[in-house]
Amino acid sequence: MKLLQGILVMSIPLLLLQCSKENEVEVEPVAEEEPAANIITDPFYADLNDKSTLLDYWELFVKDAIRSGKPDPGAGRVVSVFFGNEPDFASGVTADHAGRAFNICDEGTVSFEIIKSFWEDFSIPQRLYTFYHEAGHARYKYRHPCESFECTALPEDTPIMWLSVPSANTPFENFLADKENFFKRRWDGVRYFNCEQN
Repeated sequence: MKLLQGILVMSIPLLLLQCSKENEVEVEPVAEEEPAANIITDPFYADLNDKSTLLDYWELFVKDAIRSGKPDPGAGRVVSVFFGNEPDFASGVTADHAGRAFNICDEGTVSFEIIKSFWEDFSIPQRLYTFYHEAGHARYKYRHPCESFECTALPEDTPIMWLSVPSANTPFENFLADKENFFKRRWDGVRYFNCEQN
């Protein structure tokens, strides 16, 4: 009898342990939310998606310029916007540049390339920054506020002409504010290419 009581006493904790294991609920890891950078909050840009072409971005840029008070940036010009290959470091394109403008001083053209491998990895806000940055060189003769060897510190805000490769988590709302400053020429260190003929 004592043996039976001992077995029962030992079995009760095991039974309770087994019951508590059966009632345990596995907690699934909570997935992190998508960063707000990919949320398009302005209906003007709502048609942009991962499949949008450079022509789609150019047409949007033209409409955006006009609604911001600029004339049609392509009117009377030959427009050439195209994908380039990996950065050609010998030509001055570096890992922090996602494109390059051509013939900046030619009033009859707007010509720039976007590095395809960068573009494919970019979010829509990053694509907008890069596209407007290169269009700013090619159409408006905007220069960077400082070149990499001149820069001592990043500004509190990063205007469109500062970087052609913004960080992946750059919110869309930042682009909207920077875009307004871009068209109105309101940012620290506004500079232009000098196209005067000597």
